[in-house]
Amino acid sequence: MLMLLGINHADGRRSRNMYRSLRYYKRQRWLRQIYFGFKVAVAATLLLYLLVPVLFRFSPFIQRHLVFLPFVRWPYGVNFSDPESEGLEGGRNFYLEPEADSTIGVWHFLPKSEIEKSRNQPEDFWDESLRNSGKHIIIYMHGNSGSRAGEHRKELYKILQNEDFHLVTFDYRGYADSKQIPPSETTTVQDGLFVYKWVRSILGPEPTGIHVFVWGHSLGTGVSSHVVSKLCVEGDPPSAIILESPFTSIGEEVKNHMLSALWRHMPFFDSLFVHPLKANDLGFETDKRISTIDIPILILHAVDDPVVPFFLGEKLFNIGLQTRQNQTLNSIYFQGFGEGYAHKFICRSPHLPGLFGAFAICTIKNEWPCEALEQTRSLILQQTLD
Repeated sequence: MLMLLGINHADGRRSRNMYRSLRYYKRQRWLRQIYFGFKVAVAATLLLYLLVPVLFRFSPFIQRHLVFLPFVRWPYGVNFSDPESEGLEGGRNFYLEPEADSTIGVWHFLPKSEIEKSRNQPEDFWDESLRNSGKHIIIYMHGNSGSRAGEHRKELYKILQNEDFHLVTFDYRGYADSKQIPPSETTTVQDGLFVYKWVRSILGPEPTGIHVFVWGHSLGTGVSSHVVSKLCVEGDPPSAIILESPFTSIGEEVKNHMLSALWRHMPFFDSLFVHPLKANDLGFETDKRISTIDIPILILHAVDDPVVPFFLGEKLFNIGLQTRQNQTLNSIYFQGFGEGYAHKFICRSPHLPGLFGAFAICTIKNEWPCEALEQTRSLILQQTLD
């Protein structure tokens, strides 16, 4: 048949050999491309592995923008001058000036029982209510991203309003509608101190029986614990502090953050990543300040927190147990929450109002140990086990 077609056996063999050679050439070229891509990937990974620590170590700009995320402006389009447009009742917006020509945006929300009275009232009503309503006050210090209008923050505001507390919250300079400056530990602590002292100035010098609580979340626990430790040393502390999703220090948080997994076993990790944070005013060493906080402390942490590992909250609690003075009169409590609350949704736990309410009552009455708090904690544990 091949002869009839004009093709002999030799030509057929040559065609088959050429076909095999072509396949071999293509396979080899494909393998060389894969090998080249592999080498590029290895080189890029090695470069990344070595370059990132060097950039971090010598760039305060990068360090600051990893600790503080003021450029993450969510939610967008917030009208800070009108808290009601954010679905929040009984609120007012105003500005304080911790330094000349340097303002911070503040929201003040009335307790639930005062909201109806505030309809069509001048702004002075809020100061009068803060001073004379007989309702206790919470100063809230938020975490490192977004603003005071964050969705989970608004959920917490409503809960605390329903518990009949005044709530004062603000944005650090560098965030939202506050003065745009590069934030640092010093500036955020200055802002927190200024807001606290503003609240005290409204209450006046005479004892009023009104208790002030400070509540910090995430990075706000580093800010609030630093603020409160200073106030304790000065002799003008709040009545208690609540630390939600806290860390021991920014250095330890960075070391245990999921994004640092590639580098955390690197030799000289602390020299490259941890020490520069402290040197550049970004240390937030709550573990060193908790010993001077001689007021009641409530620590809240979820077991599935992907940002600040649960064990850091437990570690801070144990450091507090070991180092704080006057443990009998001024207690420290740790409450864990089961899966589903992650880093910022403890506010959705049905147990939070009762837990905080019991803690607040024992703080106000100075009753320690706190039986009501222990009962609530036992209930949470039982339901978690079930």
